Amino acid sequence: MSPETGPLLEVRGLVREFELPGRTFFGPRRFLTAVSDVSFTIRRGEILGLVGESGSGKTTIGRIVMRLLDPTRGQVLFDGLDLTAMKGRKLRQQRRRFQMVFQDPYASLNPRMRVGEIVGEPLLIHGLADSPSWRREKVARLFDRVGLSSHDLERYPREFSGGGRQRVGIARAIACSPDLLVADEPIASLDLSIGAQIINLFASLNETERMSLLFISHDLSVVRYLSDRVVVLYRGQAVESGPTREVFAAPAHPYTRLLVSQDPAALAEPRNGESGSSGLCSFLPRCPDALPVCREVAPKRSEVDGGGREVVCHLAFGQASWTPSSPSPSIQGSA
Repeated sequence: MSPETGPLLEVRGLVREFELPGRTFFGPRRFLTAVSDVSFTIRRGEILGLVGESGSGKTTIGRIVMRLLDPTRGQVLFDGLDLTAMKGRKLRQQRRRFQMVFQDPYASLNPRMRVGEIVGEPLLIHGLADSPSWRREKVARLFDRVGLSSHDLERYPREFSGGGRQRVGIARAIACSPDLLVADEPIASLDLSIGAQIINLFASLNETERMSLLFISHDLSVVRYLSDRVVVLYRGQAVESGPTREVFAAPAHPYTRLLVSQDPAALAEPRNGESGSSGLCSFLPRCPDALPVCREVAPKRSEVDGGGREVVCHLAFGQASWTPSSPSPSIQGSA
């Protein structure tokens, strides 16, 4: 994986709020902030991993990038074009260049359509099908590319295993040769061996087709194996980002260290039953290395080591040689 220069996707200051139910007639509106000031870029041919616990905002970001959800604030630039300002025809013209692979392949496939029709449908929608025979040949080549047989074209989604259905979903996503794939927990419902095959398929598409990939996952071992760079999310905020090997080898944010250690006790509950302080670090109640300043001033994003790593933590300010209170265990295994 050797990313080409130049950004393909730029996410700038992304914020997404959801209104909470239960508002009384005269009462104030209440909001939940699912994504808070998240920024990152994906270069052409690059794989970016987006990791964090359940509820960290990963899927929300993926859906905003795909324009399936509108941001409250912020921008999503695709090849220099502001997707958040696009609607209708202009958006449809760009949509063939970025596609999504969903977590549940069965739910994303029409059970009444044969899989050959499902995979060929994007070609029809975007006016890329010259004739029925050409479309069938194209779909057959796509099936071969993702590890399926042309004999499967007439089958229905229910006739495939979970891994087979995910391959159909990937074939549909790459039908129009997009520049970017957004993969949202694509192996979460698959067993280990099948999941490893799907991960290798993504790596192959990146290598041979030069497709950029936003890979959303809670599985750090998979992200470590597949991605060039990683963004770590906690409660909607990007707390650390940088080259994957460097972030996992020496995590600079206390939350990243907890994720890497995969300590269930440390990840389960806030320390001392506290909740996050408004306007301060949201990780403060769970932080084993909190400083007095953490209870007084909100941390700002800072660069660490000058290697493209960014951390939102007081401990990282000018602390290139900072030693955490406990060593960071390495991640075991790979997909």
